[in-house]
Amino acid sequence: MIRFFIFAVTLSIPASLIYLNITHPNVQGGLLFSIFVILAAVERVWETFYTPKDKDVRKFRGDWSLIVTSFLYLIVSLLIIFTFFSTNSKNNLVLVIGIIIYLSAIALRAWSIGLLKNQWSIHLTDNPKDKEKKLIKSGPYRYIRHPIYLGAILDLIGFALIANAYYYIFVILFVNTPFYIWRCFEDEKISTEKFGKEYIEYKKTTSPLIPFKLFKK
Repeated sequence: MIRFFIFAVTLSIPASLIYLNITHPNVQGGLLFSIFVILAAVERVWETFYTPKDKDVRKFRGDWSLIVTSFLYLIVSLLIIFTFFSTNSKNNLVLVIGIIIYLSAIALRAWSIGLLKNQWSIHLTDNPKDKEKKLIKSGPYRYIRHPIYLGAILDLIGFALIANAYYYIFVILFVNTPFYIWRCFEDEKISTEKFGKEYIEYKKTTSPLIPFKLFKK
């Protein structure tokens, strides 16, 4: 399933961009946007499926939350791409805001992954080769338990704004986000088994995705 997803990304995004650039050659910023999309897709696939430290990372292990969130991410991304090419008028302020959110999301994910070190895995299963079972509580993990998932949601929102596809923010919030929340719950079941009481206590001082702790006095 994971290899099929990577194949789907590799095929669908370039094919869509070629088709849209041919059929909509006069769309403002079409070529530049296409280059950005290709680079973004490469970065996302590389980060998700080629940087984790566990063995056979691209082998499906029965984790359907990974498959569902990944395919929804791809589908919404494709819809956003088609929306960009369907309109000529673009709001530059929205574009700039989108770029800021998108880059912030990448930075958040990179920071979070870096803190995990050898514990970084996309699979919600315990890695038998991982002897460094340490609960990370520093950096963004001081405030939220799933900063990598938050980064995925934010980069999709940033992408929608870059494309000036404003209404897809509601799709992301009400379709993609609930499935990431489902993945959070599944992740926390594994973490509770792995770390026991320490993780239960950690949950009392943090929130899943929104850093409420930052707003408390």
